[in-house]
Amino acid sequence: MTDRHTYHALSIEESFAAVHSASTGLTSTEVKTRLQEYGPNTLPEPKRATWFFLLWKQCSSFLIVILLVAVVVSYALGDHQDAWIIFAAVLLNVIVGFAQEYRAGQALAALRRVISLQAKVRRDDKEELIDAKLVVPGDVILLAAGDTIPADARLCTVSECEVNESALTGESTHVVKQLESVHASATVGDRSNMVFTGTTVMKGSAEAVVVATGVATEVGHIADLIHRTRDEDTPLQKKLDVFARQVGITVLVVCAVILAAGLAFGMPFVSIFTTAVAIAVSAIPEGLVVAVTIILAIGMQRILKRNALVRNLQAAETLGSTSVICTDKTGTITEGNMKVVSLVTHDYHFRDLHQVERHDVKGLEELVFALNIGMLCNDAHVMPGESPMEELVIVGNFTERALLAAAVQIGLDQKKLNHDEPRIRSIPFNSTTKFMATLHQHPKAGRRIYVKGAPENVVAMCTQIRTGASAQRFTAKQRQEFEKKAMEYSAQGLRILALAYKDVPKQQETLRVEDCDEMTFVGFVAIQDPLRKGMQEIFARTRSAGITTVMITGDHKLTAQAIAKQLGLPTAEENILEGERLHQMTQEELNAIVEHVSVYARVSPEDKLNIIRAWQSKGKVVAMTGDGVNDSPALKAANIGIALGAGTDVAKEVSDMVLLDNRFESIVAAVEEGRGIFDNIRKVVLYLVSDSFSEVVLISLCLFLTLPMPLAAAQILWINLVADGLPNIALTLEPKEKGIMKEPPRSPKEPVVNREMRILIMTISVFTACVNLIVFLYYLRVQSNLPLAQTIVFTNLAIDSLLYVFSVRSLRRTLFDRNVFQNPWLIVAVKTALVVQLAAVYLPPLQRVLGTVALGWSEWGVVVSVSITVIAVFEFTKFLFRFFSKKPQFT
Repeated sequence: MTDRHTYHALSIEESFAAVHSASTGLTSTEVKTRLQEYGPNTLPEPKRATWFFLLWKQCSSFLIVILLVAVVVSYALGDHQDAWIIFAAVLLNVIVGFAQEYRAGQALAALRRVISLQAKVRRDDKEELIDAKLVVPGDVILLAAGDTIPADARLCTVSECEVNESALTGESTHVVKQLESVHASATVGDRSNMVFTGTTVMKGSAEAVVVATGVATEVGHIADLIHRTRDEDTPLQKKLDVFARQVGITVLVVCAVILAAGLAFGMPFVSIFTTAVAIAVSAIPEGLVVAVTIILAIGMQRILKRNALVRNLQAAETLGSTSVICTDKTGTITEGNMKVVSLVTHDYHFRDLHQVERHDVKGLEELVFALNIGMLCNDAHVMPGESPMEELVIVGNFTERALLAAAVQIGLDQKKLNHDEPRIRSIPFNSTTKFMATLHQHPKAGRRIYVKGAPENVVAMCTQIRTGASAQRFTAKQRQEFEKKAMEYSAQGLRILALAYKDVPKQQETLRVEDCDEMTFVGFVAIQDPLRKGMQEIFARTRSAGITTVMITGDHKLTAQAIAKQLGLPTAEENILEGERLHQMTQEELNAIVEHVSVYARVSPEDKLNIIRAWQSKGKVVAMTGDGVNDSPALKAANIGIALGAGTDVAKEVSDMVLLDNRFESIVAAVEEGRGIFDNIRKVVLYLVSDSFSEVVLISLCLFLTLPMPLAAAQILWINLVADGLPNIALTLEPKEKGIMKEPPRSPKEPVVNREMRILIMTISVFTACVNLIVFLYYLRVQSNLPLAQTIVFTNLAIDSLLYVFSVRSLRRTLFDRNVFQNPWLIVAVKTALVVQLAAVYLPPLQRVLGTVALGWSEWGVVVSVSITVIAVFEFTKFLFRFFSKKPQFT
């Protein structure tokens, strides 16, 4: 068989010969043989994540591994209670993460349309309706309006056939099909004698011989690109992995040093090893993995409320570090619905048809006459029903639907008009004549021809121009004026259609191209897919957030340039790149100019992949939107792939997020939520790590001063999991801070714990440890009461963390600049944790488990004083950062 790329260059006869078939179709025997040879007409099912894989994914992070090692070591040393507490933290994290990702997968499955595609074929010279997966190369398929094409095929007959190929090519305009062979180098979008798997017949009918099925089709080629495209780890996955490894290595080094020092001082191995494990337990923020998982899960729910479904937890945060959004135009930035935005006649220019009413409008007669032509010389139709205008369903191609909608909008009735002027003959639009003509019976003129088409062609066939209710000679000056106006509109990316008519003898029954001469020019309409409301403001917001927006479209350069100009994107020659030139560039050449290009027109799937890789080579976090099969490889390669809810199942399968309302503003909203997610992760990290390292520094100091342990292992776990646990979880519910979208995106290389956070952690940890060492020494040496000394240190660390959590709520503002009651869950959590801590000090069962004793009023005075001092140091450190910096540092 001929290579799948060249059938469009063959004649119909050569195509049949290449697939060893005929117009009568295959025989039953041939079908059976070919089904065995080529296999079913299906693509490989995307590999679905099993519940076991999702579960394993939750258990594979470095922090989880460290905690599991701590469980084993603690259990082996006989600390069964500590082991079970740590294991409970691990289990909670795994369950929450698994549940969220499993639910997201189920929600995506609910979005998937479950349909059984069928195909009409001719076999043994008889028509049959079969399951599409049984179609084989050589089959003759019969196509009609509304059919989804089951395989790649070479057309052999057409009748006014138009196909929507946007899912494959990204081109929003329906493709008019014809039979002549085209050049072998033609792109998929220009192979007008072919039809492709998954596209839809919008008008007319056709027959075609199948040349490729399954993985051999154009869609199959894209599926192969998806398979070969490597999944990118999200920035959060990378950052948390680095952070976990840093914590793990730090813990191992500290434990090794302590173990070596203890042995050098002559301490028993078991005793010093138990101490080292206790320090390891204190260094690991056990609540962090749970908190991060909950923050991401809550973030997913918040993003869902803003009309976007995130498919995995880490992707929710990655949205916040997005620095480049590559977006399609049609349906995302624009409404995805063509509209008549201007109508020009001899005497009048109607710019807003919404303002036109059927009374007191100058030039109404010319307007109505022009739209009558647009309604009659039109194959679109209004679906029957009594719905109001905004609910009308109009079936047809984009351009004809726009014309019909404009006519209906000012009160014209298609059914009545078709009754008054029934159609007799028609000439469909084609790429050669560039016009459509219809012959009608007319109540006064007898017969009338109506024409709509390209301005240059229609103007050339006109000798008169209509003005008011009469016609006059169409002068050369008038022609030039209309042609100039049409060119101005075209330069703005508008689609222009000229309208004309001609009265012919009442006995005329035929219609030929030659009949369309000496016409009367009426005017032209300008059609556009308008921007969604508020798009300029949304794009201005992304710019203020430091996000670069790039428009990638299958439309022509002028159309893309006009939309980009309205959005405030750069539109100089160097800022726009067409697919033909892009396809000739190497990856290195594209990398060199990618930061200067804001608009890409008429691009292929491979081009989209190269654009993504070019931005990623600059260290950018790239979000890519798409809805078609052709977008899928780029969606997978992007850091965040965003599929439109109305898009193809293939696009949804490979994406990280599904946009339920197809609106660009929902992407921006999701980015805002993503920034809030990372903010909250940093707050939790700061809160837990500063507390954990306070314990590490304190224990290390006591060890090197040969003092008794200031905290028991059970007390350490109690602080990390119980006392800190509740405020930590409440901190995950912290609302976003104002102004979060006025800051630049984070660098993907910036760690979770940045320089300012490290300084703050060290300051708080060392200060808290030193203050508690002094308190411990006082009660140990002066009062000679080790249980009391340990209890006071235990309570100090628990209570001060319950209070300075309010300082952690904002790293941009002081404790007093934010409403304390903005997060009511934190108030409840702190009160509850305070009650629990009191129980740990005063309830006999907990006293026995934790080794605590009751505290008196004087001891509580020490606890309160220490806590207030820690908060003061925390706030003063934040003040110093704000004072010496011109911009917020904790972003």
